[in-house]
Amino acid sequence: MQLNEITDETCSIYLARGWDNGPMCSAMQKCRNCSPGEACVVPDQYLVYELDEYGRVSGEQNMMQEVAQRGPISCGIAVPESLEEYTGGIYCDTTGATDMVHEVSVVGYGEEDG
Repeated sequence: MQLNEITDETCSIYLARGWDNGPMCSAMQKCRNCSPGEACVVPDQYLVYELDEYGRVSGEQNMMQEVAQRGPISCGIAVPESLEEYTGGIYCDTTGATDMVHEVSVVGYGEEDG
């Protein structure tokens, strides 16, 4: 994303690929509107996103400060079996898994019920 814009997910489907097994980000990844039985059309205007800056942030306090000052951050996470079975609420990992295999957006922080 630091080199190319990325389209809004409303017009460019999520390809569900990993960073090393899917198409690379490029100017060719464009928004397309498709109708059954017709050719896909690239709209004249559509939403795109780009990065102003990027870098590494580690540690709970630094992550909280980054979210508060600049907005959402991307965060790599491990996916233990208990997360595979997660259905909602605040997830708390007690496995100690450290093999980061998934990426999430951190949009806020806090405590529930104190």
